[in-house]
Amino acid sequence: MEEFEPVLLKNVRHSDLVRLCKSVKTYAGCCVLKAPSGDAGASGLDAHCWFPSYDDSILFQLQWAPPEND
Repeated sequence: MEEFEPVLLKNVRHSDLVRLCKSVKTYAGCCVLKAPSGDAGASGLDAHCWFPSYDDSILFQLQWAPPEND
């Protein structure tokens, strides 16, 4: 199995953690939550996620990509 860089999601809100875990599980990945890397007052956690294939990591990233502003 090839090794890929982790998918990093910064400042995931606590209210989104259950959805994050379900999403990671959908793509057979694993996730480690860490203290936020942003401001000291940030209320979320950083999620470092790994997946068994590049395609799975891309699909996950598309699901969690911030919406684009038109």
